[in-house]
Amino acid sequence: MKSEIVSQEGNVVVVKAEYEAGEVDGAVGKTVRELSKSANIKGFRKGHVPRSTLELFFGRKSIYRETMEHLTSKALETVIEEYDLDLVTDPTLDVGELTEGSPVVMKFSFEVRPEVELPDIPSLTAEKIIYEVRDEDVEEGLRQLLESSATLEPTRDDRPATPEDIIEAQYSSYETREDGSLKELEHERKSILYLANVRPDIAEAVVGHKPAEELVFEITLEDDYPDARMAGKKATYKLEILNFMKRVVPEPTDETISRISRGRYESLDEIKTEMRKQLEESASARSEASLHESAIKALSEATVVEIPATMIDRQYLSMRRENDGMLKRDLKQSLDEYLKNNNLSVEEYDGNLKKRAEEIVRNTLALDALAERDQITFNGDDLNEEIIRVANSMRVNAQEYADSLSKDKRAFSALAERVKTKNTVKHLSTLVQVVEKIEDFNKKEDFDKEEEQDHHDREQENHAPEHEHHAEDAEERGVTI
Repeated sequence: MKSEIVSQEGNVVVVKAEYEAGEVDGAVGKTVRELSKSANIKGFRKGHVPRSTLELFFGRKSIYRETMEHLTSKALETVIEEYDLDLVTDPTLDVGELTEGSPVVMKFSFEVRPEVELPDIPSLTAEKIIYEVRDEDVEEGLRQLLESSATLEPTRDDRPATPEDIIEAQYSSYETREDGSLKELEHERKSILYLANVRPDIAEAVVGHKPAEELVFEITLEDDYPDARMAGKKATYKLEILNFMKRVVPEPTDETISRISRGRYESLDEIKTEMRKQLEESASARSEASLHESAIKALSEATVVEIPATMIDRQYLSMRRENDGMLKRDLKQSLDEYLKNNNLSVEEYDGNLKKRAEEIVRNTLALDALAERDQITFNGDDLNEEIIRVANSMRVNAQEYADSLSKDKRAFSALAERVKTKNTVKHLSTLVQVVEKIEDFNKKEDFDKEEEQDHHDREQENHAPEHEHHAEDAEERGVTI
């Protein structure tokens, strides 16, 4: 086989490979011999089946097709090795018909990794934020721990309910039929209601009323109400406020700590020491992450590379599919609903995604070039550490996760590549000039505020009525408040 590069535009290389007629005939003969050895045809011993008989059973086109697959695979492997091609995606192939006694010409179109010119890395500057853990941070952690153990207790106030109240209520719910009659769905059910979180029409009916007053009110359910049997219908409630409830946070005592930690910690001092240790470990990890992020940005911005549009498009499409799946799986939203809820247009959403896709591709190209230049690799310990980390994050057994990777080459390759990238980033962080900046530990990104809100929401859900129920038992359980 002979080959030559026929064109190279940007990062796309086209290579022509040609098998001479004799090579083609030899490959066809080899295919016939292998079929003769493997074919189980009555009246013939394996390895002694004539070609004419094989063609009757398998067809000449099938023999040619198998031969072409062999020639193509061999040519691809040879061309990649001969021209030392670093591919970023699978090649495309243009090939003609195979005819015995004639040469076969095939053209491969390869998209290769673009040339990357790394900067003088030791001249780059990266910022490392040193997060200092203060006594106030430990006290805040203790406060959150105590808040998470708060209980609800009745106050028995004799006053009108406000929109911010938590109430204990007893209610019965009914389907309001078209003739005005009522079909009972729930009977004297007791529940804790956060008026700020219940349906607005229910909260509006309750606010302003005192305990022991019996309220009767009607609401209209949405056409897309989860229980299709009640969608678009009217529901009537008979409700009585039994008590107002207040959150009671336990006092910070040794006894409290022992109780809520189930004996793991016996005193305030002991748990504060552990909290400080955990906060300092977290601060150290965040400091390293800030350095890594800053170093990658510095390297990426100073690297000279012409990024092919196809690489950005592939990354964008991959991210788009992943985001769409996440919206449906985690948020139970369509893309249109997400855009509406976040006041975004499709153009803005796609623009942000494409910008991020380009950043990812640029970062990857720069880090890969550094890894190749400095021969960054990884070992078994690195892999095991990553396997344990991922398994813990997924809350699965590490050995079971490792076993699953052994059966999934693509997943294992992705994990190995991630480990290599992590090692490259660590290496990069030792090469750049580091400028330290001190900040308080609690001066964090917005996700900390979101985390606190999530905690608050979860805590409220623990005391609120159930928000979903199956259709088959909706009639017994009634309309959700």
